[in-house]
Amino acid sequence: MQNFATQELQRQNLHPEREATPHSQVWAQKKKSDTSRPPHTTLFAPRFHPMGGNFTQKGHGGDKASNSIQEVQAGEGMRINTAEQAHVGLFADGCGRMAEFLAQAPWDERRMGLGATQLGIEQHLRSHNSICHCLTLMLEDLPTEAIPTAEGKKLQQLHRILQLSRMLDWPEECLQPETSTLGFDLVISEIAEFETLRLGFLHTIKETIQTVYDKLTNPNTTKPTNHPPQLALLLDIKPALTWIQYKLPEELTHSILQLATLRAPFGSLGDIAEIFLFEPQSEGFIIFYGSVQIPNFDGILAQHHGLIMIKNPSYPSHPIRSTPAPHYPTRRPAIGTLVTLPAQGRGRHEAMVIAIERNHWPKEWRYMIRIEEIGKSPELLITILDRGTLNSQEIYTHISPVAVIFTDGDVAFFFNEFERPLRVTIIQIGKPGFYETVRMVQPLQAQLSPRMKLQEIESHRLFRADMWPSYTDNLSEEIHPNQ
Repeated sequence: MQNFATQELQRQNLHPEREATPHSQVWAQKKKSDTSRPPHTTLFAPRFHPMGGNFTQKGHGGDKASNSIQEVQAGEGMRINTAEQAHVGLFADGCGRMAEFLAQAPWDERRMGLGATQLGIEQHLRSHNSICHCLTLMLEDLPTEAIPTAEGKKLQQLHRILQLSRMLDWPEECLQPETSTLGFDLVISEIAEFETLRLGFLHTIKETIQTVYDKLTNPNTTKPTNHPPQLALLLDIKPALTWIQYKLPEELTHSILQLATLRAPFGSLGDIAEIFLFEPQSEGFIIFYGSVQIPNFDGILAQHHGLIMIKNPSYPSHPIRSTPAPHYPTRRPAIGTLVTLPAQGRGRHEAMVIAIERNHWPKEWRYMIRIEEIGKSPELLITILDRGTLNSQEIYTHISPVAVIFTDGDVAFFFNEFERPLRVTIIQIGKPGFYETVRMVQPLQAQLSPRMKLQEIESHRLFRADMWPSYTDNLSEEIHPNQ
C-alpha cells in the first residue's frame, strides 16, 4: 500500500493536468479540473496509471475474470450453465475481497506513537490515498457483464468518488472543528476530524458494496434489509460518529496502560471505534460509533491515575470552570469525593464523583458518578444534587455529599439561602442525619450585641475548613433582620 501511495504522488507530480474535478468549494481552489480524458466504453471511466498511460477493463480485469472462470471449470469439473451465473459468482468473490480489505486494512495502520507534525499529517494522508487507490483497482477487477444497470450506476458513482477523494495536500481549511482550546493541540484536533470523516467514508463504501452484492445474489428480494448511507466525497460525508480529544496525566506514558486507562471510563459512555495515541505528549482522541451524547465536561477522573482533560467539539462553547451556580441547601461535592444516592430496597449507598458539567443559573450542575458493587462492572450515572423541594421535579437521580463526622465543639461551615458560607459550632448529634449547632448573629441595629442562634442542620450540608470550596465567596458576618 505504501508503494501505491508513492506511485500516486509520483503520478501527481508528473501529470498535474490529469487531476480530478474538485470535491468541495474550498478544496476546489487547490486542484485543476480534468477535461482531457478520452471516451471509454466499459463500465468505469479510464483510470490513469501513476507513471503514465491508462488502464482499461480489457487486459486488466477482463482477462483475469476469463482466466478465473477457466480455472474453476477445470479444477472442479463442473459445467457452468450460463455465462451470467459465472460472472455473478466472480462478482461475489470480488465483493468479498473488497469487504475483507475494508475490514482489515484500516486497522493495520498505526494508532499509537503518532506525531502531530508535518510528517505525521502526511502519513494520515498517504494512508487515505493508498486505500482509495486499492479500492479503485478492486472495482475495476469486477466482471461488469453481470452487473445490472441500476447497480452498475451505483458502482460507477463509487468509482468516481474514490478518484475524487484522493488528495495532494492536507485539507486544513476544511478541518476546523472549533476554535482552539487552551492546553490542547489544534493539529491533533484536525487529524481527529479527518480520521472521523475517513472512518465514516470507508463505512459508507462498505455498506454500498454490500447492498449491491445482496441485490445480485438475492434478486427476488423486494425490500432492502438496510439503507446504506448516501455516497459522498470524503470532506462532504456526514459520519454517524462522535470524537473527543483527551489529555492524559503526564506521568502516564506507557501505551498499554494509557489504553486501559482510557477504556475504563470512556467505554461506559459509548461504543469505542478507535483510540489514537500521540507522542511525546500524552494526548490523542477517541472515535465513538453513533451520536454519543457526552456532557460538556472539561475532565473525567480515571481510577488510580488522576484527571483526564477533555475537549468536546460537540459543544460551541467551552465548559464553565467557575460560576455561582446553585448549591443551597447543600454543598457541592468536588471531583474525586464520595456521595450517597438512593438504592432500591437497600437504603442508600456510596459512589464517587468523576466528572462535573457546570452550567449557568438556573440550570443544575450535573455530576457523573461511578458506582461500584461487588460482582458487577462499574456503572456510570448522570445525577444532580438533592436540593429538597427546589428540584424535586427533576428526572435525574439525586445525590448528596457524604456526611462529615463531627464531634462536640468542632467548627463547621454551611451555605445559607443566599449562597453565603456561615461558621457554626457543633453542640451535639441531634436527630438522625442532623447536628445541633450554634452561631453568633449580628442584629441590624449596630448598638445591639450579637446573639446566639441554635439550629439543627443536615449533616451533608456541613463541611470543615479544609474542605473549603474554591468557588465560594469569603466568609461574612451574618446579620439578622428581625433584631
